[in-house]
Amino acid sequence: MLKRLLLLSAFLGALFCTSLQAATSFQLNPLDGAISGAPGSTIGWGFNLSNDENFLVVTSVLFEPDTALGTFTDFISAANFFVVGPANSGSTVWAQTFNAGMQTGIGSFSINSDAVIGSVASGDMILTYDLFSRSPLDVNFNPDTDTLSNGNVLSAAASVTVSPIPEPETYAMLLAGLGLLGFVARRKYRKTDQSMTL
Repeated sequence: MLKRLLLLSAFLGALFCTSLQAATSFQLNPLDGAISGAPGSTIGWGFNLSNDENFLVVTSVLFEPDTALGTFTDFISAANFFVVGPANSGSTVWAQTFNAGMQTGIGSFSINSDAVIGSVASGDMILTYDLFSRSPLDVNFNPDTDTLSNGNVLSAAASVTVSPIPEPETYAMLLAGLGLLGFVARRKYRKTDQSMTL
């Protein structure tokens, strides 16, 4: 009898722990959400969104609080329709790196050209999504009967730092150093070549 009770309690404990595990998770790329760029530049975040229960569709994303440092542009919901969920109708993981030209990633941040070096905008990336019991890509999908919830929210800490533009002198010193290394390597190669011919 004691053995059965122990087995039953272990089973219920495992079931309880499994039900507590989050079926949905959201991370920014980089993980700390901290990005930086020069005044006038456009930078952004990649993301990793996973969901292994029901079917998730992103509806919007915002960088909050709104800041005078620049402008955030939503990529994830504006240019994409992707179902994150169990097999057959999508994938349990949706991940993208940031690419401004291809508009991939969660979104971009255009830093104002007059932004002060060292300025920081800190806040949260707020992702809103809807959940369905059946994938919206399924031919039998019915929004009236298959909608579980709307306006669900996930968030991740995010920040933008205005960094200095590399000065022209830095580039000149780098080029001079590379030129010197090339000159030394070429002389060494010639000496080695001459000694082998003697």
